[in-house]
Amino acid sequence: MSTRAGIIIKDKYNSIHFYRHSDGYPEGTMPTLNIFLKWLKDGIIRDDAMQSAGWLVVIGAMEYSTIPKHVTTETVSKWNPAKIDRDTDIDTIEPPTDWKVGSYEPTTNVNNHGDLEYIYTIDLNKKTISYRQA
Repeated sequence: MSTRAGIIIKDKYNSIHFYRHSDGYPEGTMPTLNIFLKWLKDGIIRDDAMQSAGWLVVIGAMEYSTIPKHVTTETVSKWNPAKIDRDTDIDTIEPPTDWKVGSYEPTTNVNNHGDLEYIYTIDLNKKTISYRQA
């Protein structure tokens, strides 16, 4: 059985919630959350929940190697040469290879998931991560 987790990114005004289907135990989750926290502490991402939370999705996609690649017309023409539209397909992004974007999925509220074993909170103002067993 997978270890599920909820992640809350909060600032003084807002919070954004994420769900992690597997590897939700600290040894599986903290390495990627620590990347996010480092970017925050280094000033690379902002201490605003709505402006920084998307980076957790990107980090999760990097963890799962699901980020589609930017491609050129030559690659697009291999997919379906008859459907090339020179106005919109000169540069594009290849289609995803998996239904899942990565290890972190946005959710309306971590409390909606009854199967969580851990809940992590990233406090953007304090620049800290804490967790507790659910």
